[in-house]
Amino acid sequence: LARMREQHRAEEHAMMVSDRTISTPLAPPVATAAGRVASVSRSAPQVLLTGGTGFLGPFLLRSLLEQTESTVHVVIRATTVDEARGRIRNVLRQALAPADSLAAQLEKRVIPICGDLERPGLGVTREVWDALACGIDTIYHNAATVNYLFNYATMRAANVLGTDELLRLAFAGRPKQFNHISTTFIFGWATKPVLHEADSNAGMERLDFGYSQTKWVAEQKVLDAASRGLETRIFRPSLITPTTAGGGTNVDITIRLIAFMIKHGIGVDTLNQVSFVPVDVTANNIVAVAYQPATVGRTFHVTRDDYANMVDVIRIIGARTGRRFQLFPLREFVPEVIRRCTRDDLLFPLLDFLIGSVDNISAMEFKRYDNASYQNARDASPRGMPDPSLAHTVDGILAFMTRNGIW
Repeated sequence: LARMREQHRAEEHAMMVSDRTISTPLAPPVATAAGRVASVSRSAPQVLLTGGTGFLGPFLLRSLLEQTESTVHVVIRATTVDEARGRIRNVLRQALAPADSLAAQLEKRVIPICGDLERPGLGVTREVWDALACGIDTIYHNAATVNYLFNYATMRAANVLGTDELLRLAFAGRPKQFNHISTTFIFGWATKPVLHEADSNAGMERLDFGYSQTKWVAEQKVLDAASRGLETRIFRPSLITPTTAGGGTNVDITIRLIAFMIKHGIGVDTLNQVSFVPVDVTANNIVAVAYQPATVGRTFHVTRDDYANMVDVIRIIGARTGRRFQLFPLREFVPEVIRRCTRDDLLFPLLDFLIGSVDNISAMEFKRYDNASYQNARDASPRGMPDPSLAHTVDGILAFMTRNGIW
């Protein structure tokens, strides 16, 4: 079994090394029958957004509509434009409860593109590809499969090959800027005291699960594209949480863990940094930073300015809920989770991941994120939003859980 595991790791490593650079850019778009290249309207700046129906995507779309005059083309996995528009409308309603003004902007300035990032050429016709290549000014690549149990090969099509196709589009037609939504998970189980924004984990250190591996490779592709002349920005959020009002649609590992701790009255006593940033603040500041010309070519850790840990979070939850928590050191907390967790707990599907990761999490106890570039760029924009307090952030998590019947 050990030999098989090592062989698998070696094959996975070789695949990642092979995938880390972009494919040969596509040839320039072909001309239409009339002798002109197909193009979208140039009446306003044109943006292409992927992942518009995920957790962060609706908030990115809202921020683009509020902060810019852009027309936003949203790639949606759908068979018809009406179906795609309906999906966008529904997810905005669930995540944002949009005001009438935003709903009106959705009809006027949002153009659904029926496509699939896992298919060659984004799954669109050559005519649509050419129109996007010659009409789009800026790409926000936000789409990704987020799963802590899948391996590299399973997630490769969505997270790696999809990024490659978008970079091929970026090189085709008119010049574009490419804003890539990455993650601090590209550092894997890093144990360095400080993770700087200029770091990219070039040595592929401590990458041992599919999500971190595929996001690392995707980011490497963007860096490769930048070295070939593409104007890029890389944004690395850490743990994105619901809005301070409880808005959002994603029941992720953070919500699952907090729900478990509240239900069972236990918590973890560890110094590991917890960098919760509400989803609306994350999206707002990504767009605010991206619309500053001086930020081209840079990487930003979209993380909290101030250090906090799970003990701080538990203290706030206790004050808000009246619950009393028994705290365990990390190495004792995981056995307690194993002993108490049942199929009725939201954390149950991630139990194996948590068990297998306890040593790595312990080793990262003193790791911290540097986000100086992000702070400076955010504060330089009149649209930049400061961090809400940790208490308001936790209030948003509890409001989300209440609204969704989780607690």
